[in-house]
Amino acid sequence: MASSSSPAPADTTPWWRLLNSYHWVVFFLAAFGWMFDCFDQQIFTMSRSITMRDLMPQTDTLTQLQYGNWATSIFILGWATGGLIFGTIGDKWGRAKTMGLTILIYAACTGLSGFAPNWSAFALFRFLTGAGVGGEFAVGAALLAEVMPDRARPHALGSLQALSAIGNILAAVSLGVVVPGDQLGWGWRGLYYLGALPALIAVVVFFKLKEPERWVAAKAAAVQAQATKHMGRISDLFTDPQWRRNTLVGLGLAVAGQIGLWGVGFYTPELIDAAIPTVEPQSRPKIEAVLAASTAEAQSAAVGQLNDAEKQKYAEFVSRVAPSRDRRELEEVLAAPLSDEHENKMRELLRKAITEDRKTGLKMRGGILQQVAAFFGIGCFTIVTARLGRRISFFLALLLAWGSLVLTFVTFHEAWQIWYLWPLLGFCTLAPFGGYAIYFPELFPTRLRTTGTSFCYNVGRYVTAFGVSILGPLAGLLHGLTPMPGFRLAAIVLASSYLIGIVALVWAPETVDQPLPEDEKGFKH
Repeated sequence: MASSSSPAPADTTPWWRLLNSYHWVVFFLAAFGWMFDCFDQQIFTMSRSITMRDLMPQTDTLTQLQYGNWATSIFILGWATGGLIFGTIGDKWGRAKTMGLTILIYAACTGLSGFAPNWSAFALFRFLTGAGVGGEFAVGAALLAEVMPDRARPHALGSLQALSAIGNILAAVSLGVVVPGDQLGWGWRGLYYLGALPALIAVVVFFKLKEPERWVAAKAAAVQAQATKHMGRISDLFTDPQWRRNTLVGLGLAVAGQIGLWGVGFYTPELIDAAIPTVEPQSRPKIEAVLAASTAEAQSAAVGQLNDAEKQKYAEFVSRVAPSRDRRELEEVLAAPLSDEHENKMRELLRKAITEDRKTGLKMRGGILQQVAAFFGIGCFTIVTARLGRRISFFLALLLAWGSLVLTFVTFHEAWQIWYLWPLLGFCTLAPFGGYAIYFPELFPTRLRTTGTSFCYNVGRYVTAFGVSILGPLAGLLHGLTPMPGFRLAAIVLASSYLIGIVALVWAPETVDQPLPEDEKGFKH
């Protein structure tokens, strides 16, 4: 008679109880490195419009938006370039040493950004900062994936990505404390001085971390087979059909989420600028006097009482209610009489207008709401992907991210709406990034793990940089064609990038409950 046996009960031990003291050291150093990496990213995106106004005070709003877009594209190009370089170095030289080097680079160059005297120098330091940032993610994710026990791996990687939201929250708090004149009053430059502090983490990484046993074994096998050239070789991602498919899937997912987040989702400060005008207390009665003028002559006289800055502000108000005038010369805008309809719209704008410091505070609160929700979005993705699998989790996350962007950029008009739109946006647009940290290291063997992860994440950023660079020109092209501002229309168009990731899922392998792949035959080519 055949004996029967019941299957062994599933291990229900919480994942964190599977970790020893060294696991926790690796986790916290990788998490802090990525957390402050994200802090450095966010101080840039949250203060971008303020920085452009300070570095380019004589230009109009659309020009400042364009140069801000270019600075963002340059930062992303640096991210992509550094990620590819340090991704291959991480497979060749080691995970721990490379992670320490990337942290040191991004921290030092962030600090130098605060000393930039003009846009060109600022853009250069943004490129160099991006190079360090791009390398840190791939190396840190691979290091954590290889050190953690298999069952704890997705949870640890998801937690790593979730903690990035803490760095983003710290950036939002710093914006409200460091920049406004009634707080510390350091201005946007003070944010970048703070961003240099993570260099201290790099020192600890160099002395505390050792290379993962998986990488040491793979390196030894490569040396024995005299095939070290296959460690971290980008071309090997495409010579094997399995790794080629996985690379293209990862790239499609990365492009979708990054264009959605960096090309649209991180432009919430600019969305606030587009919806909520600013006017200082001393200027408000002068602009009200222009609107109260009963004749064209009286209006012209009231305009003549404005100083140069107030004339620029008045012209900005006119462009908001009459987009077709936005391309006229300043003097022509000032001389043109206002219709009753435009006067009524400008009065409504004045009702909503707040001071610049209050708007900075609004951006700070919005940023905190967005990133607190992002923490829960990434955590939720981690739970869902462990139960439903990687493919269905990505499908749901990409759909929700797309919908949240369209809803926010169509419906946001009043300051109070940040209390529900910004959390929705943060939860949905950051959730896929939890998947990147979990999924990308599972697509590649040890000899190509940081190379493959970095390739997907960072080549995706080259495409993202292009997407970001067209936001300004597209906004200018669409501006004035419909009642909706061109900036909002351009953002909605770019949000359709999520379709790329949804299509890529057709070929995506399911890796839930699977060990990390190995590829010993790679050393026999």
